[in-house]
Amino acid sequence: MSAASIPPDSIDGAQAARPSVARWSVAAWVLLFWFGFYGLMMPSDMIEDMQMAHGANLARDVFGTFLQASVWSLLSPLILWLTQHYAIEGPLRWRNIGIHAGAGLAISAVNVAICHSLVYAVFGDRIGSSVHWTLGESVLVSTPYMVIIYLAFAAIVYSIRLVRRYEEREKLLAQAQVQALKAQLNPHFLYNTLNAVSEFAYKDAATAERLITMLSDLLRLSFAGGDAPKVPLADELAFVRRYLDIQQLLLEDRLQVRYAFEPEALGAQVPNFILQPLVENAVVHGISRRVATGHIEVGARVENGRLKLWVSDDGPGLAGASPRRHGIGLSHTRARLTQLYGGEQGLEIDSPAAGGFNARLCLPYERQRTG
Repeated sequence: MSAASIPPDSIDGAQAARPSVARWSVAAWVLLFWFGFYGLMMPSDMIEDMQMAHGANLARDVFGTFLQASVWSLLSPLILWLTQHYAIEGPLRWRNIGIHAGAGLAISAVNVAICHSLVYAVFGDRIGSSVHWTLGESVLVSTPYMVIIYLAFAAIVYSIRLVRRYEEREKLLAQAQVQALKAQLNPHFLYNTLNAVSEFAYKDAATAERLITMLSDLLRLSFAGGDAPKVPLADELAFVRRYLDIQQLLLEDRLQVRYAFEPEALGAQVPNFILQPLVENAVVHGISRRVATGHIEVGARVENGRLKLWVSDDGPGLAGASPRRHGIGLSHTRARLTQLYGGEQGLEIDSPAAGGFNARLCLPYERQRTG
């Protein structure tokens, strides 16, 4: 079905359904936490009954466990709101910690009062180890314990929010890096290409037309991946191939390119625009400095669950190149790889004494997502 044939109301319905799905997901997580926590605590309650009340009261323990988990679940929206609006960071962190302490005391006292009253109403004097406790004594004794539970739950919620915030920042950073790479490519490369088009327009109209077509394809491919942090290697290769096709025309056959991609590697996910800086580095600081024809090889293979990528050229190498040869593209590439993969990646470079330059990447092998 094409985008134009999708009913607008179905799109609106899908967008409206997302907050609802998120709310149900949070509700399910909250219920699982509280009922799981108190389910694990029930055996200790039974042991306490046996030690202090001369026999376990199974009905009371099951009812009390279900009741406490239910009350905490009903109070959880308030706790979630407090953790969202009173974060324990920034200049107001001490004030917010005080608010959480006060809220924890109040919420815990309410919880204890509700549970004690309902358990006593149902079971009368048969309420296990707290048989002689009045409501006030129960609130006084149990509230500190409940405050600890409140703070533990609030800390878990806050930690989850911090992780999600960090992941979102990492995602935005990855998108910004892709945008920066595209912005870096477009000005000088487009200027040179359009300059060549204007020159060929007078002496070779067919070549000028071919350049325009290739440039149009390159721009289309550059926008196809959007700002996604990762794309299929096949898409990355399509962009690199078109880029090198244009460079071969601009260098007037002084550039020969060899592609060595294994079919299995083409299905891998790789960082968006990861090869372009390396290939551009090879062209600008390698092949363009040669008088004779130069060669670039771009390849990929899968080896022992790892994806190996490489770009090599037979230019002057580091000895005959400017410091930028080792700086701009490679430093940016290292930063992106570290941001995306941490210590599970590697970038190796070498420049033989006889000349040439090699850049080799080693990444976790991730299959292309389908559907």
